[in-house]
Amino acid sequence: MPAFETFRQLVEVMQRSGEVAFVDRSVDPRHELTAVMRRMQKGPNRPLLFRDVKGSDIPVITNVFGFRKTVAQSLGLAESDLLRTMVSLEAKGLPVEHVDVAPVQEVVKIGDGIDVARDLPQIVFSEHDGGAYITAGILVAPHPETGAYNASWNRCQLAGGNKLRVRMMPPQHLGRYHAEAEAQGKNLPCAIVIGAPPGLMFSAASKVPYEADELEVAGAWQGKSLRVTRCKTIPVDVPADAEIVIEGEVVAGVREDEGPFGEFTDGYVPVMKNHVFRVTAITRRRDAMYHAILAGGTEDLNLVGVPIQAEIYKKVSSFVPKIRDIATPGYVFGCVISIDKQNEDQAKNAMLAALGGYSWTKVVVVVDKDVDPFDAADVLWAIQTRCTPETGIYVVPRVPSYTREDVRDVHRGKVGIDATAPIVMQQLFERRRFPGEAEIRLEDYINADHNS
Repeated sequence: MPAFETFRQLVEVMQRSGEVAFVDRSVDPRHELTAVMRRMQKGPNRPLLFRDVKGSDIPVITNVFGFRKTVAQSLGLAESDLLRTMVSLEAKGLPVEHVDVAPVQEVVKIGDGIDVARDLPQIVFSEHDGGAYITAGILVAPHPETGAYNASWNRCQLAGGNKLRVRMMPPQHLGRYHAEAEAQGKNLPCAIVIGAPPGLMFSAASKVPYEADELEVAGAWQGKSLRVTRCKTIPVDVPADAEIVIEGEVVAGVREDEGPFGEFTDGYVPVMKNHVFRVTAITRRRDAMYHAILAGGTEDLNLVGVPIQAEIYKKVSSFVPKIRDIATPGYVFGCVISIDKQNEDQAKNAMLAALGGYSWTKVVVVVDKDVDPFDAADVLWAIQTRCTPETGIYVVPRVPSYTREDVRDVHRGKVGIDATAPIVMQQLFERRRFPGEAEIRLEDYINADHNS
């Protein structure tokens, strides 16, 4: 199946297959919507489409990428070969295709009538959040000098009127773009894209080089040039087939209090001085959907985790040729690497390459090919039955990982765990098999009448 070129195509296919759960009951965007989302993510983990959100005429779609298989499906790739293929395509950027007529500009609002507190769903996610936030917005901006496009995920607080507050700063590429514009005393023209094509979603989460054009990387990942159109009020190109675009500029020399916000670490970012985004236009499809992501939820961890897995794959594959897969179960500050071990050095080499290959990674576990890296219980089983603590645990002290200012010192030091069996003892560590298990259908065996 080819990649989906629009977010809407993916949602419609999931609707036809019965994966999307519809909510017709009126839902309060302040906490209630998130409470329903949380229960869904802890249960069947299906996408949710809220068709009646109080205070807005725009339906809200969430949890679209609740499963890793959906990531692969959206890019037209086999899940078993997802990372290798993403890495091979990343360097093959495709030039964008410019169009003059764009679905995302079917409705255009410009000028003094804009009010982000009225024109967009006002979703307040966590108990102590400092207001409504855009959490599924991809900020798109051209470099002030080269014109190369950056795309990145940034939380945006809806301050009201034509103003948002945005978390962005170097070393993030968009933060560097703004710093360069600000050094020249200029605002940075920028657009916030909601309901972006899947290729752009993963390009925005990836760690491609600073010089790369991420709109072109998105085209490579979807296997076809990204369709873009010029914004109505700023010199920025945006995906023509997105759901909603907020046009504007990040203001030079201005910072305002933003927060608190319940972020993906499951704690709160305190109130901080952050950038101000001045809105100049809002454009959208006539029947636009508003994509919302719960920070740290299953969808967020897949959107963030798969590009991290791909980045680690690039580093580890230089040392270990037979990687089965890489997972980030539980959280994205660690990873599990499943390898077909050919010699005793490979587990340690994989571990060290992964610890140094991505700055956030502070815990790495290496397991054999018969261990499912996505199953946390299976990984714990491998640690408890195959790791030799005296020689299989490596600690790298004081090396920083997650560098958020207020918690930086908690994230110092890294740990690697070799949970692979010694090659000379592989026969002794062969796992049990249960013939016929895969073919069993419990409904063929269990009585339909529970009382009989």
